[in-house]
Amino acid sequence: MKKKQKILLVSHEMTYTGAPRSLLNIAKILKKSGTEVDVWTLKKGDFQREFEKEQISVSILSKTIGEDRLRQYQLIILNTFFTAHLAERFQKITRTVLYIREGRNIPALARDCGLHMEHIQNANEVVCISEYAEAFIRENCMPHKLSVLHNFVKDDYEGQLNLVSDGRIHFLLSGTYEERKGFDIAIAAFLCMPEELKKVTRLHIAGQMPEWSRGFWERLRAIYDERIIEHGMIADEEKRLALYRKMNVFVIPSRDEACSLVALEGAMLGKALIMSEHVGAQYLDKRKKYIYPTEDVEALCRKMCEATSRRELLIRGMEMRRAYKQAATEKVYKKEFLKMMKGILR
Repeated sequence: MKKKQKILLVSHEMTYTGAPRSLLNIAKILKKSGTEVDVWTLKKGDFQREFEKEQISVSILSKTIGEDRLRQYQLIILNTFFTAHLAERFQKITRTVLYIREGRNIPALARDCGLHMEHIQNANEVVCISEYAEAFIRENCMPHKLSVLHNFVKDDYEGQLNLVSDGRIHFLLSGTYEERKGFDIAIAAFLCMPEELKKVTRLHIAGQMPEWSRGFWERLRAIYDERIIEHGMIADEEKRLALYRKMNVFVIPSRDEACSLVALEGAMLGKALIMSEHVGAQYLDKRKKYIYPTEDVEALCRKMCEATSRRELLIRGMEMRRAYKQAATEKVYKKEFLKMMKGILR
């Protein structure tokens, strides 16, 4: 009887953010394929309950982990740059993949968080999540081997067309309130819209407000008008999707975003997307019609104004839904992920 494969996934934290969500997706795929999965984390958090719902236990990574414990795994996947320091040691014991979910922000993270870019360079096997991220990592980190594997999100589409249901066009910003996410650019663009469009538009903001970026989000709140609606962090997946389904346009104005699960979710739900040039998920918009120069408030405002056409919303929503089915479904990801794992474990 063939021995069951055992794979270890290592997360840097357990928060309701993109990287742990993506790791959970990998865990589900591996489990469905008959692989035994263990999950370790550098820091515990509330998101652990999402793994536990799938009967996947989460353990805190011990600083004194022995080689024998690592040898029981045929493969270890280290999730994000924050776990890169483990690669050199782990890959001496068993096959190890460093799954980088960052992009141009890697040098800033190294500087601000005491990380080292050399850990990426010294990893035997590195995977990133977009061609946008790949170009930067290849030039600046020079890893031995670098592959691209696009993210996916679960298909929760209910057949709803991107229609304006209450006489208003609803724009969405979703993610952590921090400067890198560019919420300030989107809010400024939204506030610059012509008066006739201000009457029929609303901007919804959902996401975590960390203490370390308090100065940033307090400045943003000071310029809100009555059309801007805050929802805070929505931990419940069903409630978050319920809000997303009410939206018409997902805006991803990041100064740097290696992919953007929010963009993938918007496409999955058949919504219009507007993205900056520094968002890795721009592969969804092959015509680049709704890609604008990063940090250009006027250009973003024009794109947002264009997205108030009901006909345009309907067409763009259908285009994004097709793009999702071609590039970001679980089926597409699973095929490429298992193919890559097979090559690594050969």
